[in-house]
Amino acid sequence: MAAENLEGWIFDAYPQAEGMRVWIIGRDGRRRAVLDAWRPAFHLGGTSEQLKRAARLLASLDYPTDTRWVEKRELFSGRMLGVLEVRVPVLERDALVRRLAGLELPLYDADMHLVQAYHYERGHFPLALCRFQIEDERLLGCELRDDPWAVDYETPALSTMHLALSGSEIVGRQDPNHAARGRLVLSMDGRAHELEGSMPEQLESLSRRLRQWDPDVITTEWGDSVLMPQLDRLARENKISVGFSRDEERGMAGRGQRSFYTYGRTIYQGGARYLFGRWHLDVKNSFMIRETDTAGLFEIARLAKIPVQRAARCTIGTSLSSMQMAWAWTNGVLIPMEKQQAEDFRPATSLLIADKGGLVYEPEVGWHRDVAEFDFTSMYPEMMVSRNISPETVNCPCCPDNVVPEIGHHLCTKRRGLVPSVLEPILRKRARYKTLYKAGGPGAPVYKARADAHKWTLVCCFGYLGFKNARFGKIEAHECVTAWGREVLLRAKDVVERRGFRLLHALVDAIWISVTPGADLEELRRAIETEAECPLALEGVYEWIRYCPSKRDARSGVPGRYFGAFKTGELKIRGIAARRRDTPALFKRLQRELLERLARAAPGADLRCMVPELLEIVEDYRLRLREGRVSAEELAITFHLSKSPQDYVHDTVSSLAAKQLAASGVVLHPGESVRYVITHADDKVKDWRSKPLALMENGLEYDRVKYLQLLDRAAAEILDGLAPPAQQPIQRTKEPAALLELPLIWQR
Repeated sequence: MAAENLEGWIFDAYPQAEGMRVWIIGRDGRRRAVLDAWRPAFHLGGTSEQLKRAARLLASLDYPTDTRWVEKRELFSGRMLGVLEVRVPVLERDALVRRLAGLELPLYDADMHLVQAYHYERGHFPLALCRFQIEDERLLGCELRDDPWAVDYETPALSTMHLALSGSEIVGRQDPNHAARGRLVLSMDGRAHELEGSMPEQLESLSRRLRQWDPDVITTEWGDSVLMPQLDRLARENKISVGFSRDEERGMAGRGQRSFYTYGRTIYQGGARYLFGRWHLDVKNSFMIRETDTAGLFEIARLAKIPVQRAARCTIGTSLSSMQMAWAWTNGVLIPMEKQQAEDFRPATSLLIADKGGLVYEPEVGWHRDVAEFDFTSMYPEMMVSRNISPETVNCPCCPDNVVPEIGHHLCTKRRGLVPSVLEPILRKRARYKTLYKAGGPGAPVYKARADAHKWTLVCCFGYLGFKNARFGKIEAHECVTAWGREVLLRAKDVVERRGFRLLHALVDAIWISVTPGADLEELRRAIETEAECPLALEGVYEWIRYCPSKRDARSGVPGRYFGAFKTGELKIRGIAARRRDTPALFKRLQRELLERLARAAPGADLRCMVPELLEIVEDYRLRLREGRVSAEELAITFHLSKSPQDYVHDTVSSLAAKQLAASGVVLHPGESVRYVITHADDKVKDWRSKPLALMENGLEYDRVKYLQLLDRAAAEILDGLAPPAQQPIQRTKEPAALLELPLIWQR
C-alpha cells in the first residue's frame, strides 16, 4: 500500500509492544491509530568496571538493545560527560532500569514517563498539528506544523459525552461515594438521557451509545474515585464489553488514590482512570480544569508535553518538572533519576539569616480611604529570570562578586541557568495573553484561561525550587529568591517614604500606600520599579479598605485578612469568612451582600451612615434562620480531614460528623472533606450534635441558636469598627472601645 500524507493533531499516545500507538484526529475529521516504532533511550555513567558489569547484563537479555557512546552535559558542573546510551523495546525499559539500578551506577533519563519521553525526543507534543506520513497504519514520518509557544493556535473539534448518576451528583454537588446512587445519565449535544433498567441493562445501553456516538472525551464528576471503577467492575462481573476505550484491545488503566501533606494542608488526590484512544476527564479530580477549563489544560499539556489525561490530574509541580526535563533533553543535559545536590554545610547563624522567607509587614488595623495597591508582577519568577537564579548558578566557582543581598550567596553571570531558561518564555507568553484578554473580543475567555494556567505554573515555580525531591532543585537557590524579594520590598518602602507617602501594608510582593487625591501614581510606580528593578503594576486605588484585627490581640493586624472596594466599585476580599472553604453558603452570601452595599456608597460618603441599612440586611438573614427559611445546602459546613476519622481524639461537631459518615460504611481518607449541619450543638448524645449532609434523609433539622451565633460572628467581621459597639451583632468586649470606633476611615 502506498504511503499517504495526513494533516491533523496528535490526540493520544501510549506504549505497546512494538512502539508507541498514536491516535490522530485529521483535518478531514477521521480518527486514526498508527504505530510509531520508537524505542526509548536512557544513559549510563560510572566507572569502567561498573559499565563492564552493565554491558554483561545487557548482553544477557533476550531482546535486542542498541548501545552507543555519546557526550552529554552534567548540569551542575557544566562538564561534558561520556555516557553509554541504551535503547530498548518500550515495554522493557522500566524492568531493565530496575535491574541496572542494582549495579549502583549513575542512571540518567531513565525514569521519565514514557509518553513524555516520546514527545521530548520526537520534538512534538499533545495536540500538536503535524503532517504525518503513514503506510500500512505505521508512522513513517511526522513534520511538526505547530509551535508550543504560539499564542494563537488551532485545536481539533472534540465531541464530548458527560457521564453521571441521577440525582444531586449530576450537578456535582455531592460525592456519590458519600450518598445513595441513582441511574446512569448520559449527556451529549445538550441533551440528557437517563438509562432505564437493571445495571446490566444500563451497561448494555451505555455500550450501544458509546459505539453510536463515539465521543472523543468522556467527562465525569467523581469518575476517578467512584463512577468509572464501579462501572468497570460491574462490566467485568457481568461479562459485558462496554468499550470505554476506542482501542478495542485496551480497557481502562488505573492509578490508586493518595493523601499527602503540603503547605500546611493535607491533600487527598483521588485515583485515576485512563482510557486509550479516548479521554476520560474527571472535573472533580482536576485542579487545572476547575481553575482554567480545558483551554488552560490544553495549554499546559502542550507546553509540558504531558498527555492530556495525565495533565488534567497531575500537580503543577509535575508539569513544571516536565518542562524542565524537556528543556534538558533538547539541550543535551543529563536528567538524573533522583535529586543529586544536597544542601551545603554551613553554620546555624548563616541558616538563621538565610531562611526567612518573604517580607511581611503588619498592617495598620482599621478602615482607610484612598489607598493605592501596587503589585510586583510575578515577582519571584521575574527575579529568577532577571537574576539568573537556578540551582546550578548558585555559589558557582567563577562569579564570587555577584553577591545576593543579606545572605552572602553569589550567582553566576557566565552561563544561563536552566530555571530562568524555562521560565522566561512562560512569563512572556502569559504577559501576551493578559494583554489580549484585557483588550476584549470573542477570544478573551480563552486567553484568560491560558494566562491563568501559566499563573499557577509561575506560582509553583518558587516552591518547587526548594522542593526536597525536585530533580533540579537546591535550597540555596530558594533562599536567593526570598532574599532578593525582601530587598525589593525594602527598596520600594524607601522610595514611598522619600516621596512623602505612608506605607500601610506590605505582603511579600504587594504594597499598600496611603495617597492623596490627584497624586501622580504612574510617576510613583515608575520610580519604585526603577529602584526595585522588578516589574510593578498598579492594582488599583481603593475608595476604602479595612485591615482586620487579630482575634487574639485587637491592636495587631493580620497580614492576609482585609477587604476593600476599589474606586471602580470592584471588591477585593482576603482571609474573611466569605473566602474560607469551611464557611456555610448562607454566611458567605451575607458578607458579600454587606460588602456590595458598602461598595455602592457614593465616593467620599461616611460609611457609618449606612449602618442602619446594613443591620437591616443582617436582621433579614436572622429572620430566615429563626423561621426555617433555609436549606441544608446553605447551612452545610465543610470539614477538611487532616487524618482518618477514627484518629480524632476530641469529639467536636466536625469530627463527630466524619465519624458518623465513616460508620455508615463510607471510606474516608485524609485530605477529603465532609459536609455537615449542626443539629444540637450541646446535646448529651454525641451523634445528635451534627449530621453529615449525605445522611440527612428525614428533612432539615438544625440548631437555630448556634447558627444565629455564627451568623452574628460573620456580620461582625464586616461591621466591626464601623457600627457603634451597642449596635454590633456581637460585642467584642475584649477589644478597646477606641478600636471599635476607629476613626482612620476619615483620615488620609
